[in-house]
Formats: sequence, C-alpha cells, structure tokens
Amino acid sequence: MFHDAATPATGRTQQRAARYMRIALRLVVTGIVLCGLLAAVSRIVQPKNNQAEFGQSDPEAHGVLGEPRDSIDVLVLGDSESFCSISPLQLWGEQGITSYVCGTSGQILPLTRSLLLSALSKQHPKVVVLETNCLFRPFRPGFALNRALQDKFPVFEYHNRWKKLRTEDLVYSPQTTWTHELKGFRIKKDAVAADPSGYMAPTDELAPMPRLSELYLRNFAMICRDNGIRLVLVSTPSTVNWNTARHNRTQLLAGELDIDYIDLNMGSQRVEIDWATDTCDKGDHLNIYGAQKVTSKLGEILRATYQVPSHANEKAYASWNDAYARYAKQLAGT
Repeated sequence: MFHDAATPATGRTQQRAARYMRIALRLVVTGIVLCGLLAAVSRIVQPKNNQAEFGQSDPEAHGVLGEPRDSIDVLVLGDSESFCSISPLQLWGEQGITSYVCGTSGQILPLTRSLLLSALSKQHPKVVVLETNCLFRPFRPGFALNRALQDKFPVFEYHNRWKKLRTEDLVYSPQTTWTHELKGFRIKKDAVAADPSGYMAPTDELAPMPRLSELYLRNFAMICRDNGIRLVLVSTPSTVNWNTARHNRTQLLAGELDIDYIDLNMGSQRVEIDWATDTCDKGDHLNIYGAQKVTSKLGEILRATYQVPSHANEKAYASWNDAYARYAKQLAGT
C-alpha cells in the first residue's frame, strides 16, 4: 500500500494560503473603512466656501474657483513674485484678457500642482503662466506626499477646524462662490530702492535646480498638453531672486521640454525697471509701478504670440469692467 507523502505538505500550504487570504481581506476591508471615515470627516471639516471666513487656506489663490466656469483665459501660478508682478485687471483694461493669479507666498511645487488641478476643474485657460522663481525652491519628498494626502483627504489640511465647527459644517456640502477683488493680485505701494549692481551679469554658469522641481515641471507640461493648454515659463524682474545662472538653467530645461520661456529680466523681452522707484523691498518684489510695466509687456506678448482673445466688448464679461473701474479708483490714490 502506497501513501502520498506530499499530501500533508500540500494541506499545510493550502492552510497558509487561506490564512494569508483572510489577512489580506481584512486589510482591504480595513483600508476601505478607513478611507470612508477619512472622506466623511474631510467633508465635515472642509471649508464650506472658498473664503477666509470659512477657514479656506490661501483664499486669494482659490478665488479662481468663484469665477464663472471657463471664463479665465490665462492662469498664473507661482510664489509672491507672481502676485506682486502681474495684474489681471490691468491685463483686462489694456488687452481685454481675462486672467487670474493663483500665487501664494513661498509656493512649493506640490502646492502649485494642486492649485493647477483645482483651477482646471472649473476653468480651461488657453495659457498657463508659471513664474519661475518657485522652480528653485527645494522641498522634501515628504512634503509632496503630505500635499497629495491633503488633496485626497482635506482632513489632513483642515484638521484644526474641528474647534470651529458649526451646524452648517455637518449639513452643507463645500461650494465656491467667492472670488478675489483683484483676481489674486496684491497692490504694493511702498518704494524701497534696490542695489542693481551685478544684476543679470553675464555668465555661462547653470544654477542648480532641485531634481524634484524638474520632475514636477515635466508633470505640469504633460497636464497642460493633455488639456490643450500652452504652458509658458515667465521670469519677472527681481534683483534678489533672479540672475543669469538661473536664466541659463531655466532656458535649458524649457528647451528640453519644448516649453516657451519668457525672461523679462534680459534680452529683447527685458522690462526696464527703475530699481530706485519700482520695488517695494530692495529688489525682492516689485511694487505697483514695476508691476504695471511687467503687466503691459506680458499683455502684449500674450496677445501677439498666443492670440489670447479680447473679451472687452462682450456683455458676458461686463463684471470685469466694473472690477476694473474699482481697481483704477484704488490706483488713483497711489
């Protein structure tokens, strides 16, 4: 009589496989339940409108979501260089271009990506302008992971709101009805002179750029191409933040990715900034006088090179005329 010696081993293997299957199933169920709980709590703590009063982070940048759907033709992203240098209402007044600046102080590229995708959920701009200073700001992979978690589950960003929860937070769904009066721009009136000696001095050096920044820029280019949007890199004037080595690195990368690059610090596209009167903080940022020069130049390029349309005489955009009138009144006092 013969015995199958493999039978006990086969039985043990099957038992182990069944045990692992049960463990895997429990993990999957636990994961689903956890995601459900995070989604439910996120809905509660997420601001119920895109305003500071509701707890919205960076409300000026998120104000683009309060604009009418598909009404913004130029979307501007970047750090404080963007919202101090480019005035959407001036672009409207001079060119009839609708634009919005989704700029934030010290903007890190994972946040730039989040703002881009958020804006694209409601807008389909013809051009996305990325101010290049943020390309040289380093960040850790952990920040990128944290930003991804915050986008998926807002509870990770707004967990502190539990102290201020109201009845409507439990009942109402998030909405976006508010927009910034200046379309993301900030008016800086102070004038503190800069020292322009050495500004944009010639060099063949390439400034170092974080590898993660390159990867994010490639992702931005892919997102824009997939949505039929023209991505344009723009360097606004700054004696503190910009130099020829950074220009060289940006130009090289733009060429590799087949992205247009506009450097308003040098060459035929240079904006003639008076560094005694056109900066609010010794060349770090432009004030309103410098911003007016930059915006005029950029508007000419957007119309001539990218054929961004003018909506100046269209009834659907009458609110822009009202906003521009209020803006001009503010400037009259500068």
